[in-house]
Amino acid sequence: MKIKKGTIKDINTIADIEWKSGYKWNKNKEECIKLAKRLFDEGYCDIYILYIKEPAGYFAMAFNKNKKVCYINYFAIKKQYQGKGLSKIMIKKAIDISKKSKCKEIELAVWNKNFPAISLYNKFGFFVFDIKRDKYPNGDNKLKMRKEII
Repeated sequence: MKIKKGTIKDINTIADIEWKSGYKWNKNKEECIKLAKRLFDEGYCDIYILYIKEPAGYFAMAFNKNKKVCYINYFAIKKQYQGKGLSKIMIKKAIDISKKSKCKEIELAVWNKNFPAISLYNKFGFFVFDIKRDKYPNGDNKLKMRKEII
């Protein structure tokens, strides 16, 4: 198992992970490809891919201008690999990257009904600091979570 930094050549890999994650709001594979392409086109984040025997998950991280805050903007694991502890490995890696970058805190957003993810983030010391109302097509909310880096 390894995590490596993605490149523009990994667009289809990232789109495949996103599509096969079972995320409720992914409408089709083409939208997932557009998302992956946009991540690289905008150039504002670093993407990390988790490999087992094949690509199994990914996350994208961005930093504010003074690198005091790190943002986990995207986080997905293929459905077949969910529930196997891979999210913990990816969160630990994101925290390590944040520490090495001397960030003071990490922020992320999560669907308010994604209880397994919320529970995982809580275990790593993330707490809810804001709620963005009506951020999903069905009117559900997005929780903004933060962890201070010590």
